[in-house]
Amino acid sequence: MLSERSETHGRLIDFVRKRWERLDWQTPIPTDRLIITESHYMDVERLGLSPSARQTLNRLFACYTCELFIHFERYLIEYLERNRRSIGSISLASLDRFVAEEKAHSDAFLRLLCMLRPDLYSSKATTTTGLRFLRWGLHDDLAVALSPVGSFFLLAWLFEEITLFVPVALDVQPAQCAPIIAEVMRLHAKEEQPHVAIDARVLHQRSEERSRLRSMAETLMMLPLLGFVDGRARSAWADVVALADRECALTAEQRHRLLHRGPSQSDRMGIASFAAKVEKSQIALGPFLAKLLRQQLPSNS
Repeated sequence: MLSERSETHGRLIDFVRKRWERLDWQTPIPTDRLIITESHYMDVERLGLSPSARQTLNRLFACYTCELFIHFERYLIEYLERNRRSIGSISLASLDRFVAEEKAHSDAFLRLLCMLRPDLYSSKATTTTGLRFLRWGLHDDLAVALSPVGSFFLLAWLFEEITLFVPVALDVQPAQCAPIIAEVMRLHAKEEQPHVAIDARVLHQRSEERSRLRSMAETLMMLPLLGFVDGRARSAWADVVALADRECALTAEQRHRLLHRGPSQSDRMGIASFAAKVEKSQIALGPFLAKLLRQQLPSNS
């Protein structure tokens, strides 16, 4: 039975990966210009970087984004596989497809990393061992093992909602974005749309089946989980800035601005969209959670 499921899962992964193989992976990413939309991250012009330093930083922005996606996809993969039969609300076939798509996404982002900075990412790297800034550790395992279903799916919904807005943010200045990066982000967002619907369905069913008190507790427990994941992302970003400093000889002011750049455009749009949806949902403490998240957004967002 186990070998039969493994064989079926393998066929499903192959089916999903075929969509990704249709992308143009053969055209190299340019090395003499920007390759991802700068305004998605911050007002880079205010840093006063030289053209070559600006291109180096731009490429590191792209690497950071890819690593974030791979790392969070792993949370999803590990959690769904660990809790495959206890989540409810989703058929096992839908869960298997969910996992297969997340694995395909991780593979695509690793492939991008190897194209972006082959000096940092070996062609033999894997999604579990090949990251430079976000290395999986025991604390990540504990986060997966200890997260209640309701708390985890709230976090998953938030991050996947943000994913939907990455192509929107990149399309503000499409000429700055390398075609393969734009294609990957668009297909990724397209495949995450059904995942967002699954997240919401799981949460809505749990709110109907669990006591109000338990549902409130799971909503509140999402906050330290979000804090942990955000801390991992901030630590990784500090490492990116340190590498940019070594490669570009940044000034103290440039380092400070980079370290305190604030949320990206897709973060802002995704958080606002998630807050609006949760506020109107049946999720316990939804309005409270929405208000709390909105307070984290800069007033000029």
